[in-house]
Amino acid sequence: MRKMQKTLMLVAAAAMALAGCSKEDVSDNALPGSGTKATRGFTAEIASSRTTLNGDATRMKWTAGDQLGFYTDVETDLNVASSTYAEGATNFTAEIDTKATKVYVYYPYFSSQKDRTYENVSLYVEDAQTQTEAGVLNGNMVGMYASATLAEGQNTVLTFTPIASLIAFNIYDAENNGDAVKSITFTPAGGEKLNGQHIYNLETGETTSTGTKESATVTLTTPYTVPATKPADKAGYIYLAVTPKSYAGGTFTVVTDKNTYTFETTKVIDASNVYAPVVIPMNLVAATPAEDYSGTYVVLAKEGSTYFALAGMNNNNTTRLDAVPFEYNGTDTPISVTDPEIVWTVTKSGNAYTLSNEGKYLSYSGSGNTAAVNSTPYNLTLLKDTANGTYNIKSETVSNRVLAKYNTDNAYFAFYTTGGNNNLYLVPVDYKQLPIIDLSTNSAILDYNDETVHEITATITDASSVIAAAYSTEEGSVESNWLVASYENGKISYFASVNNTDKARTAYIVVSATNANGTRKEIITVVQNIQAQGTEVTFNYGDLYSHVPSKGNVDVTEDTVEGVTAKYEKISGSNPPKYYDNGKNLRIYNKSMMTISAPTGSSIIKIEFTASKWTADSGTVTADIGTLTSKTWTGESEHVVFTFTATNNIESFVVTYK
Repeated sequence: MRKMQKTLMLVAAAAMALAGCSKEDVSDNALPGSGTKATRGFTAEIASSRTTLNGDATRMKWTAGDQLGFYTDVETDLNVASSTYAEGATNFTAEIDTKATKVYVYYPYFSSQKDRTYENVSLYVEDAQTQTEAGVLNGNMVGMYASATLAEGQNTVLTFTPIASLIAFNIYDAENNGDAVKSITFTPAGGEKLNGQHIYNLETGETTSTGTKESATVTLTTPYTVPATKPADKAGYIYLAVTPKSYAGGTFTVVTDKNTYTFETTKVIDASNVYAPVVIPMNLVAATPAEDYSGTYVVLAKEGSTYFALAGMNNNNTTRLDAVPFEYNGTDTPISVTDPEIVWTVTKSGNAYTLSNEGKYLSYSGSGNTAAVNSTPYNLTLLKDTANGTYNIKSETVSNRVLAKYNTDNAYFAFYTTGGNNNLYLVPVDYKQLPIIDLSTNSAILDYNDETVHEITATITDASSVIAAAYSTEEGSVESNWLVASYENGKISYFASVNNTDKARTAYIVVSATNANGTRKEIITVVQNIQAQGTEVTFNYGDLYSHVPSKGNVDVTEDTVEGVTAKYEKISGSNPPKYYDNGKNLRIYNKSMMTISAPTGSSIIKIEFTASKWTADSGTVTADIGTLTSKTWTGESEHVVFTFTATNNIESFVVTYK
C-alpha cells in the first residue's frame, strides 16, 4: 500500500479483461466503444495543494500489489483494473478503448464495481483500520479519485484527491510507565455518524451519501512503545482516516498492553481539510482513569419501545444466540432477574473483558455472522457511549465484528460487520436465583391399562419446598381426573387409572420448587394410549430386504405387508430413502416423507416405531394428523404422513388398524 513521500510522482497502471454490460449499466453520457483496446500509460500524483500532508508524511510511494480502477467516457470501459504494481516499476498501464477521450480513476481497486459507472462509484472510509507500525500510514485506508483527458503520445497525468481526512495521534507518557499502544478509537460526541460507504461521482467529486458508523478504530500490527516525552517529529504518529467534516468533540479510547485510557473533549475537531492532518498530542498521564465495567448485567437491545435480552442459548438459530423479549422501563437499576439464561457476568481481562453465562463465555467463531457460548474465555472490547448510555461489544481479535441484534424479524444476536442494532444496554441486575430442577425425563407413555406406580428421578437444589401434582392443562389450573402425582425424597411418583375411553389422553405433572426468591416449575407430559382394538401388522426391514447382499443397500419407494402400505418419497433432499443391510434398517433422510396407509375402509389407530436413530423429540419428525409422542403415534386416520427434516434409522414399526 502507499506510504507517504513528499511530492513524489510515480507512474500507475492497470490491466484487466472487460465484462459485457447492458445499456442500463452505463452512464447516460457514455460513448459507444470501438471494441479495440490500447495500452495507455498513466502518471499519478496527489493534488499540489496537499503540500501540508506531504510535508507531514511520505504518502505517494506506491508499493507492490497496488491497483487503480478505471472508467472512461466509453460505455464498455467499466471498472478496468490496472496492472498490479511491482517494486521498481516506472509506470502504470491500463487497457482502454481506442475511442475513449477521458478517464475517471479511483484507488484502491475493487473488483465488485463492474455494475457501476464513474458517476456512482462506491468508496469506503473504513471503521476498522490497520497500521503496521507507528509513523507509517497504511495508504490503503485512504481512498482517492481523479479524472483527466487522455494525452496522446505520452503518459496521462492523474491528479488524485483523497476522500478522507487524517487524524494523527502523537502519544507520550510523562510518567514513562512503559505502555505499548495497541489501538485507538474515536467516538464522536452525541452519536454523530463517522465513517462508512460513500458514493462518488469521479468527475465532479460529489458524494451522495455520508458515514454510517458511530466510531472508528485503528489497530497497530506492531504495538507502539510510548516514549516519556512528546516526539518532535512524525515517527510516532498513529493515523486514523475519517470522513472529512468538523466534529463537535468526542471520546478517544487508547488501548495499550497495560491499560485503557479515555480522553474526552468538547472542542471542535475540524477535519474538513483532506490535505491537512489534525495532529492531536496525548499524554497518557492526563487520561481519564478507565472505567471498570465488571459486574452482573442483562444485555439489552431496544427496538421501538421493546427490549430484547441476550440469552446464553440458541433455540432460535443454531449459530447465533437468542434474543428474548424483556420487560424493562428503561430507568430502573439494578433490576431483579430470576432467569439464569439472560444473566451475564462481565469480568475484566487485561484491557478487555469476558462475558459469561452459567460458566460459559460469549464468543465469536471467527467466521460469518455468528455468536456462541463455550467453555474457553474469549476477550471482548467494551466501548461506552457516555451520552446515550449504550455500549458496543466487539471481538478483541476481530475488531470489526460487533455484537448486534440484527432486526425486528430475527430473534437472535450475532457478531456483525455492518447492520443491526449494536448500541446495547448493560443493565445491572440483582440476580434472584431460583431452585434448579433436573428431571431424568420430561415425558412418559402409558398403556391403556397401566395402573403401575412409576417414578422419575428429580434432582432439586436450593429449594425450601417441592410439590408435584397432575393437571389436565400445562398451566396447572385444573387437576387431572385420571392421573395422580406426588414428590418425596428426590422421586416423582405417578400412577393412572385404566383408559376406557376411545381416545388417547394427556395429563401434565407440574413440579414446583420454591425458595425465598420465588418458584421454578418444570412440566412432565404423560400420554395414556387407548386399548388396541384392531389388527397389528409388523414391518421388519431386516426381513423385508433379507435378499440384499452383505453391506449392500437399495433405494426403496414402497412396501406392502398384509394389506398395509408404506410409501417412501424424497421431497427435495439429496438422498432417497434406502434400505441398509449393515444396519438392517430403513434410512430416511432430511426432506423426505413416509406415508402409511391402512387397507381400504380401515383406519390406523396406532403406529409404534423401533429406531436406532429417531429425532422426533427434537421436532424433526412430524405427523400430519394425530399425536406423535417419542416413537409412538396415536389417532385415527386411513393415512398418516410423516415428514422428516433429519436422518432417521428405522429397524421396524408396528401398525394397528381397525
